[in-house]
Amino acid sequence: MATPKSPQITISEQQKEILSKITRQTTADFREVSRARLILEIGEGQPNYKIAKAMNCGISKVRHWRIKWLENHDILNQIETDPEKNKQLEKTIRQILRDQPRPGAPTTYSSEEYCQILAVALEPPEESGRPIAQWSSRDLADECKQRGITSGISARQIGRFLKRSRCQTPS
Repeated sequence: MATPKSPQITISEQQKEILSKITRQTTADFREVSRARLILEIGEGQPNYKIAKAMNCGISKVRHWRIKWLENHDILNQIETDPEKNKQLEKTIRQILRDQPRPGAPTTYSSEEYCQILAVALEPPEESGRPIAQWSSRDLADECKQRGITSGISARQIGRFLKRSRCQTPS
């Protein structure tokens, strides 16, 4: 049984120029560069399995980026034909190559709360009226709750914050 032929994509000369520019940039994100190379390879008209082998990636990745480029083809052509939006073409291509936001739980603690928790960790416990020489995760969690920084945070989460920031509690 023959596999269905992959739909062809067309890449204008201006789009090729922008994609080639991205592949040559030393400061560009690795994923962005590899995706730009992949789109250029797809534009050459080879089947997905050959591109996957040449690019050392999976066929599903090639298929995904072929479809993604096809989905955005009309938008790119519309921008390209409008002289006033011509500067927007590179920006749009880079947006297409970028990762989509990943699903997941929203952050529980804001960056402001995180900074306030770390600030408390750097204070001597005596300033908070605590009769201890150094903070424990449990004491820090209690102090943050008492100050109204968070409505409730576990000692374990405090430990993760401190570990992430490589912050050492004062001795």
